[in-house]
Amino acid sequence: MKYLFILVTFFPLFSVAQSKVQLLAGLWVKAKAEMKDGSRIVDHHGCGMDFIKYGFTTDGFVNMGGDVLFDGYKVPAKLMGDSLVVGGTIYDVIALTKDTLKLSFFAPGADDKQLPEYDFVKVPEYRVTTTATFDPVLKDSVYQATNEFFPQCKGRLGALMGAIYTKYDKGTLKASFIVDKKGRVKSFTVIEMDSISRGFAKTMGNAFESLNWIPAQKNNVPVNTIIQVTLKCGYEGSGNYGGMNTLKIEYPFIAKSPYPELDRDEAEAERQFFNDAINQVNNRNYDKAMDLLNKCINIDKIDLNAYSLRAYINASLGKTKEACKDWTILAGFGQVEATKKLAKFCKN
Repeated sequence: MKYLFILVTFFPLFSVAQSKVQLLAGLWVKAKAEMKDGSRIVDHHGCGMDFIKYGFTTDGFVNMGGDVLFDGYKVPAKLMGDSLVVGGTIYDVIALTKDTLKLSFFAPGADDKQLPEYDFVKVPEYRVTTTATFDPVLKDSVYQATNEFFPQCKGRLGALMGAIYTKYDKGTLKASFIVDKKGRVKSFTVIEMDSISRGFAKTMGNAFESLNWIPAQKNNVPVNTIIQVTLKCGYEGSGNYGGMNTLKIEYPFIAKSPYPELDRDEAEAERQFFNDAINQVNNRNYDKAMDLLNKCINIDKIDLNAYSLRAYINASLGKTKEACKDWTILAGFGQVEATKKLAKFCKN
């Protein structure tokens, strides 16, 4: 009886662990991103909505990628209680159901409210909303691809680049094509192009058609999908040999940051100014700290940390009117804590 009791005691725990792994298995895409306190994410890289997909398996790996159509890279993944390790990243698992996954970064000691929170949906279990039109050639409905509903190539972006076996033209090509329910590319259509030649555009279309595709699914049934892409091509190097072809794919349904990117020198200068400002605050040299924070903001108009610290200094010095100016800016960026302070201290 003693051994029977041990078996019965541990069996439910094993079942729970297995069920979580089974729930996690499958393809997930990021559908929403915000700070834990509900604040909007503001940055130069898509404001938290840059594309991420995770294809978890039950044998301890995940195929992770940042491109909609093409495979990413396989890295180890492990679910341990409320923690999920993906490669070198540790997430806190806030929620996990059959079609939703909510993650935040594991950051002991950090301000919990100021950590990003990502909502993922499982494809194709998630009932995505998309539009459909009737295609007279296919004599069937064709659904519009979205960031949560799309076909997939059985290969990485390198497979496409390898299929374009020539020196690339330099320029931009906007096109659309259909991946039908059997995984075949149909109706590759050039919408517009600049310096790209017609011959190279045709080569691009043939390359897409030569690849193997997995059709998108709706209600677990393969369907036809139309995708629009912008292909930015180039060639780095001199002559026909020794150079390197370059290709970047953009999708109209992937969010872009409305704020221009900083170059590396600007980003490093801003970071140094901010760190120096913190040191000056710790030494109570508030005037010097303010000068440094002003420099941060002059470099980057969306430096939320600089606005927050400048508001904190002004509020601490009794300069409420000046603090309210920065809280107003932060509230305009969708920052919840600044909105509360604005309502509490800046009523007039």
